[in-house]
Amino acid sequence: MQGLVEILVLPLLGAATITAFKGLMPKKLPGIWASFLVVVSFILSILADSRVHALGASHRVFSGVLWNWATGFGPTIHFRLYLDPLSAVWLLIITGVGALIHIYSIGYMHDDAGEARFFSYLNFFIFSMLLLVLAGNLIVLLIGWALVGLASYFLIGFWYERPTAVAAAKKAFVMNTLGDIGILLGLALLYIHYHGVGYTHLFQAFSTAKPGSAFFEWSAFLLYVGAMAKSAQFPLHMWLADAMEGPTPVSALIHAATMVTAGVYLMARLYPLLRLAPVTHELIGLIGAFTAIFAASVAFFQQDIKKVLAYSTLSQLGYMFLGIGVSAYTASVFHFMTHAFFKACLFLAAGSVIHALQAEQDLSQMGGLWKKMPWTMASFLAATLAISGIPPFSGYFSKEAILGQAYNSGHYFIWGIGVFTAGMTTFYMFRLFFLTFFGKPRNQHLYDHAHEAPLVMTIPVVILGVLSTIGGFFGGWLNGWLAPAFRLYPGASHAALESGPMFGTIITVALAVIAFIVAYLLYIRRDTAPKAGTNQAPGLWMLKAWGMDAVWMAIVVNPLKVLGDGMLLVERAILGGVAGIAVGIQAWASDLAPIQTGYVRRYALSIMVGGVALLAYYLIRVGFIS
Repeated sequence: MQGLVEILVLPLLGAATITAFKGLMPKKLPGIWASFLVVVSFILSILADSRVHALGASHRVFSGVLWNWATGFGPTIHFRLYLDPLSAVWLLIITGVGALIHIYSIGYMHDDAGEARFFSYLNFFIFSMLLLVLAGNLIVLLIGWALVGLASYFLIGFWYERPTAVAAAKKAFVMNTLGDIGILLGLALLYIHYHGVGYTHLFQAFSTAKPGSAFFEWSAFLLYVGAMAKSAQFPLHMWLADAMEGPTPVSALIHAATMVTAGVYLMARLYPLLRLAPVTHELIGLIGAFTAIFAASVAFFQQDIKKVLAYSTLSQLGYMFLGIGVSAYTASVFHFMTHAFFKACLFLAAGSVIHALQAEQDLSQMGGLWKKMPWTMASFLAATLAISGIPPFSGYFSKEAILGQAYNSGHYFIWGIGVFTAGMTTFYMFRLFFLTFFGKPRNQHLYDHAHEAPLVMTIPVVILGVLSTIGGFFGGWLNGWLAPAFRLYPGASHAALESGPMFGTIITVALAVIAFIVAYLLYIRRDTAPKAGTNQAPGLWMLKAWGMDAVWMAIVVNPLKVLGDGMLLVERAILGGVAGIAVGIQAWASDLAPIQTGYVRRYALSIMVGGVALLAYYLIRVGFIS
């Protein structure tokens, strides 16, 4: 256990110390202290992963009990930490990419009055996600799961003086709470049935079970509902775009390294259960494919630079769940890794643009910035090529691995959606790239004052741009590294990275090239940039995410409000009845109050008269007095 506790506790220490001493800390010290602790956690994560590697390919699991948490009412529940190749990948991404985002935030938040509070929240976010992935059983995972939701609530609503930020934070919290109900019920089913929630215990039980029973389908589906909300899968996806109300580094952390990837981790971790629930397994792939193409269509018409990236995250998460649904587990984890690189780069580069343009996020106010911000532009381009699946950039390899497994497993419909979505991704990402960095400046005042971000912001962006470029070459290593994690019980397949047919790769790349040309012709040659204050009428429904907020209001929120109003009337009626009884008792007590005079002689006389009356009654009853 040595090392794992320190990795987990250091960010929590940062959150606690910054909160306790923020009034005593000089400017920038909270950011430096918070960043230092996450960097140390990253170094310790590398050392912990090397110890796991030293255990040998046959059994790469490093686990231990911190204490016996719950005893005396059934099977003992341990507070256990668990590190294997799967959690090790998340560990490196959370601490590594998280450290870069922390360092970037030192520059981004330097003028904000709530800087110390921001870094305490950011450290707490890292701690919560680390607890989730290092959990050795589903109970500890659930604690981390809930704390991640709480941390996101704090950070999305960080600028609490803005009503839109408060509304976005509440929306994210409520939507994720709906998912939490699912994961709690699924966990309860497994605990009741198997009398335990530890991974090793559950996986051993799953290894001898036969697939297809209603119990496994319901357990897997309920847990998937939790993953669906946390990873913003349709129809529990609407909170993610609104979460852009938080500071841009928060968006980068949520989208690249922490919260939204928690659902992917949960499904990959519980892949033995998915094997026993074929209907739910298939459903995960179908919903993932739909989420991918749905979100890509919405990204087409967004005018806010962060909203485009938010919907691109939704689409890429759809790819990851698509991979889970076709048993491409290693490929999905691979795409999580490459996505962490290019999405963190895109968000931080967008943050540099927003920082340079005095907090402007509207694409109609940008243009021509490549001359002012060459390093940001180059990094943004590398990440754009990566997310577009252009070889040899990182996203190409991970997307092709997912699509290859989809085709090879006979999921041709899902494969077709994935291929078409890849072309859509290229179009909306190069639309974003061209509108931001090329063409004529559409706001000369903002352009004249634009400048490259300071080094503390630019260096993390450039590092992530390099990783976006070369990250795809880590696939071979990742394939071998994850093999033990995906054969934990006899007969389990490895689900290794696979190559699809050559014609599939040709079609995917050809669509990407066509999409690039169309974007170039529209936004460079013809300069069809959006106009300030317009909604681009042809894409109005896409701009509003196909009206899904209105649909949820109509079929969920409004009926619940009507039900709530009805229950309020019932509650008022009950309270009125109770209040009436209370008033009657009070009146009766008031009538009796004069009897209580406080004079002992009157009480004695009353007792004597009462005693005489009782004695007379008794004598009459026994016939002594006729």
